[in-house]
Parts: sequence; C-alpha cells; structure tokens
Amino acid sequence: QEMDEGRQKNDWTTSVPGMNEVDGHSNVLCMWVCGEAALQVDNLQENDILKGASLLLRKFTGDPEISTPNRITRHAWLKDPLCMGTWSYPSLHSKHEDYFELMKPLPSEDNPRLLLAGEHTHPTYWSFMHGARLSGIEQAEKIIKFVEQKQLLQYNL
Repeated sequence: QEMDEGRQKNDWTTSVPGMNEVDGHSNVLCMWVCGEAALQVDNLQENDILKGASLLLRKFTGDPEISTPNRITRHAWLKDPLCMGTWSYPSLHSKHEDYFELMKPLPSEDNPRLLLAGEHTHPTYWSFMHGARLSGIEQAEKIIKFVEQKQLLQYNL
C-alpha cells in the first residue's frame, strides 16, 4: 500500500528495492531506483537524491540521527543516447504471459523467420545475464529443429 501511495505522489523513494554496501568500500552504498521512478531520478538535482537516500536510510535503520550522505556518483542511464536505460524491468501492466509472447517465432513455429532473444524475453530471469543466455539457447534450439526438419524433408523426397 505504501508503495502504491508513493507512486501516486511521484515519490521515487518507493521504487528503491534496496541499498547495498559496495564490496571493499564500507563507506559507499549502491542504491538502485527501478521503473518509472528511474526517469524521475535522472531529472533530479543531486542534492534531492541525497535527501531521499537519507530519508530511506533513517526509515529502514530506525536511526533518525543518520546524516545526509555528502556525495553521490551516478549515471543518468535513461538519458544516455548509447543505452537509453540499463536492463528490462516489467511495468505494472506486464503479465507473465508477455514473456512467452516475446519468445514466439514469427510468423509461426513452423516457419520461424524472426526470433527474439535476450534478458528482456526470459519469463523468469529478465534483467539477468543468464536470462539472456537461456533465451538465446532456447531460440537457437528452435532454429536447429527447424533446419533439421527441413533437411529431413529434403532427404525424404
């Protein structure tokens, strides 16, 4: 409920799934902002992001004395013309079936001419490298099956 209310108020802090200490750097935290809120954060001033991060740290640690971080390092992924984002993230309107639809060969299973693969197509491991790998293997298997069937038909003629 809190997350839904935050989204309605355009409160980007409700779209932060976590903050993690960066390995080997005990005084550095990595904060992820997901979904539509990422675009909002890309347009914020650094001071506003630091304030939001402070509120989250105080809220989830229960320590109201935590000071505001003194520095932020970030990359505006959604504004970067070379990547236009980072990895896929399902919208609130996405359905699990959408991933299976993305994996269907076009125009048909019997005549696969266009096959999509990548982390964005995997129903379980979207946004992960192994999702990209698994979807690529699955699509490659469809191509192999198609080629083998075509060769079998040619030899049987």
